[in-house]
Amino acid sequence: MKKIYFVCLIAIIVLLGGYIILTKNNNQTNTIVSTQKDNASQDQKFDLNINALSYQLPAYTKICLPESRYDCSSDGCQKGKPVVFVLYDENANKVYRCDKQPCDEYDVSEDVSGLYTNLTPITPNGSLVKLSDDNKYVETVSMGLDFIIYRGQCADKK
Repeated sequence: MKKIYFVCLIAIIVLLGGYIILTKNNNQTNTIVSTQKDNASQDQKFDLNINALSYQLPAYTKICLPESRYDCSSDGCQKGKPVVFVLYDENANKVYRCDKQPCDEYDVSEDVSGLYTNLTPITPNGSLVKLSDDNKYVETVSMGLDFIIYRGQCADKK
């Protein structure tokens, strides 16, 4: 009878030890995966230093900086690194798409719909910038049948 208790006790200790080891390894794996996700998040943040560009920015009244980018195709959407920011000159009705290279300029029509302002190029180019009253923005750019979608925050020029 003592042998059965002893064998059961050993089995419980072995199972408990195995559980502890597996849990510890799983936590280490979760930490590694979490660290990799954090690094990927850092790699996909807008990090262009606007104050150190090699060119002078055009006149603008509002600057919109991206917080996220999604590249979408018929296969779905994938998160990408935002590299383009938007300048808007409300006085001249112009939108500028800027990155490391000098800005591209577009004459736009401004259409207000409720709490949103749609900025559509006069000469269609497959893009649209939508501004909200609380200074958020979405920019969609089509490339063939695929889309790039930027989302972020705008601020009035100081």
